[in-house]
Amino acid sequence: MKSLLLVVLLAAAATAAIVSQDVAEAPEGVVEYEEILYSDETELAEVEEAGSRSVEIESRRNLSVGTIGNSRLLANTQHIRGAVANTIIVQNITFNFASSIRIAAIRVTRVGASQNATPSIVSGGLNRNFVTIRITSARGRGYNYRIQIYGR
Repeated sequence: MKSLLLVVLLAAAATAAIVSQDVAEAPEGVVEYEEILYSDETELAEVEEAGSRSVEIESRRNLSVGTIGNSRLLANTQHIRGAVANTIIVQNITFNFASSIRIAAIRVTRVGASQNATPSIVSGGLNRNFVTIRITSARGRGYNYRIQIYGR
């Protein structure tokens, strides 16, 4: 009976946990996260207005820029966030690499069923050594994305 209770508690903890798996193949890479929750439309509008002055390259359900070619995989991460009632989740993920590395391709791919989240590039990007990717969820929804960064 105790083992069954333990298994149920572990399963509950595992499903409630926020999973963020970081596997950077380049030892010179650093990943930083910033997560913000918005329940007020005016707060989100102010952030989006400020972000519109940045380098937003593409704003769709998947994001794919650059060509892989002879590049190597610098970072392969998966970002999963559960839904929060009546809240929009905005997460900025910044990848920093050594100054000698240049990003050649960025792939942000939705995993599983669509929850209408939107990935976008807000700073850095191709031919730079850093990139900041913003994932914005739909109100009351979560997201599940895989981010792959290639470079030379």
